[in-house]
Amino acid sequence: MSDGRRIDLIVTDLGGTLVKTDDAIMAAVRRAAQEFGIPEGHADPVYDVFGTSIWEYVRAYLPQEHRDRTDECHERFWQLFPCEVLDQIAPFEGVEEALRDLKSRGVRLAVLSGLRLESIESILSTMAFRDWDIVRSSLMYATESGNSRAQAIIALFEEFGVAPGRTIYIGDTDHDVRQARRAGVVSAVVKTGGQAVRHLDRIEAENPDHLLPAWPDLRDVV
Repeated sequence: MSDGRRIDLIVTDLGGTLVKTDDAIMAAVRRAAQEFGIPEGHADPVYDVFGTSIWEYVRAYLPQEHRDRTDECHERFWQLFPCEVLDQIAPFEGVEEALRDLKSRGVRLAVLSGLRLESIESILSTMAFRDWDIVRSSLMYATESGNSRAQAIIALFEEFGVAPGRTIYIGDTDHDVRQARRAGVVSAVVKTGGQAVRHLDRIEAENPDHLLPAWPDLRDVV
């Protein structure tokens, strides 16, 4: 490439990667449980399953004797999140500047999250940057052994006609690294999400291609 670009397509997770959502997610999980009269649960185990599904977050939070109420708490969560907690969501420092720079260099930008599409769009509305090539939810893809994210990544680079080796998936959990590997693309993790803050060793154990302190560091990779 005349511009020296090594990556043509960036597929990025949303919560914990582009924007800080951990506090908002936990606030909605706690409130859902409280409304059903369920005692205070445990936040730390939630970070063990970050990157998988909200249902798993809810189940991990609930006390063991109340996990049979996961479904109803999960349903209530989606009535609260993100609209009731948008004030607790904001982009990480440097994200929007890095996105504008990457876009100016001709890199395609796709958002891929495990949240519902309407929730993704609500959260993205908190950002000034809006120049996305595509926004997708992995819920749109069939789940096979928890690999819906990998299937979605494959669908995206095929849709854009981009080689997997010139596609990078950016997340913030060990699950994200595994999904990038299964999709056959370059993996990158930013150390901004809750799992990285609490359990960075789990991410490092997956040996991502790139472990980035923050989004601006991605420009040296691309």
